[in-house]
Amino acid sequence: MDEIKRLRIWLTNLFLLILQLANQFQPKTKMKKTFCAWVRTGMLGLALLACAACGGDNDEMPASGTETETDGGSGSDSGEKPDEGNPDEENNPDEEIPEGEVTSTISSAAELEALGPLEAGRTIIWKDGTYDAQKIHLTGTGSEAEPILFRAENPGGVRFTGASTLSIDGSYLHVSGFQWIDPVPDGEHLIRFESGSQACRLEDCAIDGSGSESDAVNSTKWVSLYGTHNVVTHCRFENKNNMGALCVVWLEEGVTAGHEISYNHFSRPETILDADGEPANEQETIRVGDSAHSMQKGGCVVKGNYFYRCNGEAQEIVSNKCCGNTYSGNVFYESKGTLTLRQGNGCTVSGNYFLGNDIADTGGVRIIGEDHVVEENWFERLNSVGYKAALCLVRGEENVSLSGYAQVKNALVKGNTFVDCNLAMHINYGSSNMTLPVISSRIEDNIAVVPEGNTSNYVVRYEDSDPQAEITWSNNRFYGRFKNDHFGLTALKVRPDVGNAAAEMDAIEQAAGTSWE
Repeated sequence: MDEIKRLRIWLTNLFLLILQLANQFQPKTKMKKTFCAWVRTGMLGLALLACAACGGDNDEMPASGTETETDGGSGSDSGEKPDEGNPDEENNPDEEIPEGEVTSTISSAAELEALGPLEAGRTIIWKDGTYDAQKIHLTGTGSEAEPILFRAENPGGVRFTGASTLSIDGSYLHVSGFQWIDPVPDGEHLIRFESGSQACRLEDCAIDGSGSESDAVNSTKWVSLYGTHNVVTHCRFENKNNMGALCVVWLEEGVTAGHEISYNHFSRPETILDADGEPANEQETIRVGDSAHSMQKGGCVVKGNYFYRCNGEAQEIVSNKCCGNTYSGNVFYESKGTLTLRQGNGCTVSGNYFLGNDIADTGGVRIIGEDHVVEENWFERLNSVGYKAALCLVRGEENVSLSGYAQVKNALVKGNTFVDCNLAMHINYGSSNMTLPVISSRIEDNIAVVPEGNTSNYVVRYEDSDPQAEITWSNNRFYGRFKNDHFGLTALKVRPDVGNAAAEMDAIEQAAGTSWE
């Protein structure tokens, strides 16, 4: 009988030892927790069967030194059910929490800060209301499968005013549903994706300066993108009435940014004048890059945006200042200035729509630099010449600096449509110090027409240089006049039917902006 008791005690202690080891393993998902609970239950049953097989009652159990702990330690009865997690494991910072499982509701930047760096899958909801001077620092490490969500209680329901700012610092941080009304940030940036930020998103948000006064002194950026692969999408930006580009991509040394600016609605009708009464510089709606990094690859995409009366500096609506960017499927409606490939090489401008409705200073695309492609764009009723013509290919400077005008080389202008513009193409244009002509470039498969019976507008105007430009023209259809026809171009006698692009532009407008207004 003593041998049976010793065997029973030995089996029970073996079971408890295995169970203690199992409890020291902290499962990080509900599936693992459920599996471990099943294992514990099964082993308890086996132990009881072993005891029964050995005979005797169960009055001799191990002393407290071998009992299982029930509060934060190991044991056979931790209070878990097979499909429930251990409450003591909720604050484990290494735990992999499925998206939406942990939600916090806050109403101040201080409450957000108190939460500390956020884990993957967390959701932070800001209560609806109007809040002033909130300095928000959102930080955390999410993942593609489990991003960190930071959103308004209801889209558009949270309104920030005054000196409220937002810093986005981490990876896979998704921000949505907020408004900034008449912002007056006390620094350079209103919303800033920090250096090192990765795959973060600003979505379904709005900034509106309609109630602010014109300010020619203070310069701010509404959105600044550092880091890599960040996205600004389906937002609305209206009435920036102070100096500074509205949205800027800042390149970091040796890093390809790879940002996306997509499906946003922009409007910037205010033009601030300088002391000479001319439009002041640095009022772009979007700037991608800067002079110091202009020969570096940006790899950014600007697509599907609707630019409504984005006048700003009346020169550059979008200013490209680095290499390898793509601008596609955007609409520029009654906006003064151009999409300007100001610095950098190897950019693509495709499938965009420029509609000026004969308003002065409305323009299209300006090409400076090497290896640019401008194809399948629509230019209609744009009313300017020179740098703001529907298409301008610019002469370059000798010994050009990073901020100067680089010679146009190997440009491709293909498959574009120019309808009733003041001047469709201004070729080899520039000031007297710009002496390097356009070279090794092609203009092919384009259509350019003036209104029926128009005798004042030109479809192509060329500026002489020494040496002359080197451009190959092929398969173009021109209806209108040429000024200084150096290339021997041929005009059609009958105006071709070019159709219209109203439906395409309307579709882009409808898809751009926030979901709630």
